[in-house]
Amino acid sequence: MTLPIGSTLVPVLFASDTIHLTNFSGNGKVWPLHMSIGNIRSSIRNKPTSHAWVLVAILLNSPKRIKKVPGWSEEKQEHEAMQVLHDLLKFVLHPLSNSARDGHNIKCGDEVIRRCYFRVAGWLADHMENSVIHGIYTTRCTICESPQDRLGNLQKYPLRDAQQYREWVDKSDTESLHMRGVKCITNALWTLRDVIPRELIRSDILHTILLENLQHLLDWIKGFLESHDRLNALDSIWSSMALYLDNYVPWKSYRLLSQVSGKEMRSILMFILGVFTASLHRKTNVVRPPAAQE
Repeated sequence: MTLPIGSTLVPVLFASDTIHLTNFSGNGKVWPLHMSIGNIRSSIRNKPTSHAWVLVAILLNSPKRIKKVPGWSEEKQEHEAMQVLHDLLKFVLHPLSNSARDGHNIKCGDEVIRRCYFRVAGWLADHMENSVIHGIYTTRCTICESPQDRLGNLQKYPLRDAQQYREWVDKSDTESLHMRGVKCITNALWTLRDVIPRELIRSDILHTILLENLQHLLDWIKGFLESHDRLNALDSIWSSMALYLDNYVPWKSYRLLSQVSGKEMRSILMFILGVFTASLHRKTNVVRPPAAQE
């Protein structure tokens, strides 16, 4: 799509993630959908105090499956719940589909009125979220048609073709869709003009880099110190970190940690090297008593 001379492109960004609320009232979850634009500098857009992300919808969480209902199998329930979700997304995205082609006159921050064309440019989500939004099985790649047993292979596979999938859905060709790991639903992203759905996927920095790679590093450090009989020293130093600025302070030993957030992971990156070095310099693996007991 070529924009008219003098017009302004407004890349629209979406972000969504299911938030677990409670275990005591039916596994309560909420699914917020936020929107921002790429014309805002990333250093400003990523600050929560800037309020650059706007809540546009609360998406529906699929209800629990009901077993042993004649004529209403669990697969049918899942299919209907997924289609309802994409119908809701279609309603939310419909204004953007028209704006991408027609444009709007908008008064910008510098008091100048510009002809702006809106186009969805990215959707920030983890793999599980992308699987739902793109209608792909969670065990398959959301960008290419790599088989499940070939994930991680360096071999190149065909990229996902939304137009072809749309034709198969219209023909109810479930066999072809299933072979490529696609669910037989009318996807809301297919209604966006001049948008290739697979290009909306962005790198998941939190889960791919911070949570996965750092967790791999921590597991390696744990195994290395265990082989050198310094694991107790690691736990002792880890749980005795002093508060410094806004740094995250672990309140229990490393081996007792079960789950940490992305913010805590970023703080761990700041002191993990010092904790590892101090653990190796300990001459004994005996846990030191607190200062009040010495």
